Amino acid sequence: MSIELQAPGARAMIEPAAGGRLHQLFVTIDGTETPLLWSPDDLSAYADADAPLYGGSYPMAPWPNRLAGGRFSWNGHDYQMDNGRDLAIHGLVCDRPWEVVARAGRVVELACAFGDGWPWEGRAWQRFELGPGFLSLRLDVRSAREPFPAGSGWHPWFRRSLAGEDPEAVRLTVPAERQYRLTDQLASGETVALAGDALLDGSPLGGRRLDECYTVLREPRSVIEWPRLRLEMTVECPFPHVQVYTPPDAFCVEPQTCAPNAFNIADPVAGAGVAAPGRALSLASRWTWAVTV
Repeated sequence: MSIELQAPGARAMIEPAAGGRLHQLFVTIDGTETPLLWSPDDLSAYADADAPLYGGSYPMAPWPNRLAGGRFSWNGHDYQMDNGRDLAIHGLVCDRPWEVVARAGRVVELACAFGDGWPWEGRAWQRFELGPGFLSLRLDVRSAREPFPAGSGWHPWFRRSLAGEDPEAVRLTVPAERQYRLTDQLASGETVALAGDALLDGSPLGGRRLDECYTVLREPRSVIEWPRLRLEMTVECPFPHVQVYTPPDAFCVEPQTCAPNAFNIADPVAGAGVAAPGRALSLASRWTWAVTV
């Protein structure tokens, strides 16, 4: 069952059955309701084999992004993850149905158990709140019985053009000082200073093709600027990270608690956190927008 949240000038469509994702966020621009997210017209498309990884904005838990070989060690034991793909990517909940656990006015809460694919008993929990000019999100990784490694994030797919503008004109600011050195899209923990195409200083994205993870944020936020709309996205957690992916038809700005391959990185700033009974690993993000002249 689809859930619609409405506020003055905005409407959000949430799909619990399609990985608990924000399927679409509409913002009124010059009197016209305008979709911000790149997503399929037909919701049944999410049921295809790899389709849950594309479209809308979906939660990633109990890890975001990729794990090298799907393997990691914890407390002296080795674990092998398999989420039905060639590599362990984007966690265990983006293709599972979520349960609606609370709904009131402009707020909805969802939950999804990790199931047998995770060695520990736990679940992900989300909260959405839509208001005039903002969408507030929270994502928890919660343990039922014992501590385990954890990370989380959201993977929004934004439209490059909102109203027929030049798709290469959209601007992106990520006020980071460092990015991870990636090998086969996996991080070892080593970081380097930003340079070249990876520098996201508010200049147009243009034809740049990025798949990078940013850290050491001077401010825990990113800014997207289309010709008629400015959107600010915060990332609220102990060690904010932002993954940026720019395929030709869309672009993704992903708030995360940690780096790709985090479970295999010893550095606590880059690596996994811990979810324990009564102490969730939490990530929050607030999207605020304003129409520009």
